Amino acid sequence: MKRHQLGAAAAVVAVAALAYIGVIRPGSDSAERSPQPTVGATTATVRVMTWNICGEAGDCYAQTNPAGQAKAVADLARTKSLDAVFLQEICGEEYKNDKSYDANKSEDADSLLTHVEEQLDALGADWNLAFLPYDRLAQDRWGASITVKPSVTREYPVRKHNNAPATSNFRCRGSLIPGVQGMAIAVKGTFGDPYEYELPSPQAGISLKALCVRRTSHTPVRFCTTHLTPPGEDLDARAGFSYRVAQIQRLTEITGTGTDTVFGGDLNNRPPGDSAAGSEASNLVPLYTTYRECQQLGTTARKGSPTKWSRSAQADPAGGPLTWVYKRESQQYDYLFAKNSFASCEVVTSTQEWSDHLPVVGTVSVTTS
Repeated sequence: MKRHQLGAAAAVVAVAALAYIGVIRPGSDSAERSPQPTVGATTATVRVMTWNICGEAGDCYAQTNPAGQAKAVADLARTKSLDAVFLQEICGEEYKNDKSYDANKSEDADSLLTHVEEQLDALGADWNLAFLPYDRLAQDRWGASITVKPSVTREYPVRKHNNAPATSNFRCRGSLIPGVQGMAIAVKGTFGDPYEYELPSPQAGISLKALCVRRTSHTPVRFCTTHLTPPGEDLDARAGFSYRVAQIQRLTEITGTGTDTVFGGDLNNRPPGDSAAGSEASNLVPLYTTYRECQQLGTTARKGSPTKWSRSAQADPAGGPLTWVYKRESQQYDYLFAKNSFASCEVVTSTQEWSDHLPVVGTVSVTTS
């Protein structure tokens, strides 16, 4: 497996390499979006999964079993015959973690990303992977230095040992797992140079991005994934300003309108057709207007099944060990989009032990010209 590493976290080892392999800086979209030369139009059916895997971020369920969590990814890749996997909140690149930051972490432990690589390799197919770490912002939009403050959201709680400066990567939680959080795309087949794009991000917290690759074997499909700002972090001094709205607008520019593109991720927004969406009901309208969402299938519906779980501990009246009780929440936060309608779409409910999000698997036809 060939792994492509992107982002500021790789600056020590890969700044020169990024320029060499042609990673486009934010704002230069057209070259990356241009399809590979083909003779005539080519149409293919692809199967894609997106999953916020809760890689040691906050209230995660599988902090002490990354190998098992990675096997769950590979099992889905095999049983669902996937062509591409989008993963958010995955811990990667353990050597980039500052070991003084968490003294109780094992120097020999592998990141979740490494386990995912190993499990995909074990499938025997030619899987390749690109990883893009999240970064904390060093300055606000006025150029002033940012002091990292405790988050008010459950998703990004304060870590016991996290006294890292604002310029740090968004490090992974969990006493056994080293690494930094990020997003990844795994593709069955080969792909060209990965591309990263900045998204408008809150003046404190993590700087979010989008990651795109184009498969060069088989049909040259373009795959993109992203992770948008959580509702509780969507704060700004400007009245009425929403980072998620700005991020979605930027995402439509990045993904374009080509029939060769499939994209998705954890968008941290309820869909427009959700009566509980409230003020965010219009946020995803630009995506639904331009593309088809996986759970729409052949309908015009703008709401799908929930993709969130929560869990709580239940005491044993006899004094035995606690048991976990899982509850399906009402939020649909995870999406797959393409220009054409999806032929099938599934929210996989058998994975609740691994994450607070459920995987979404879709089948769609793409055309390149």
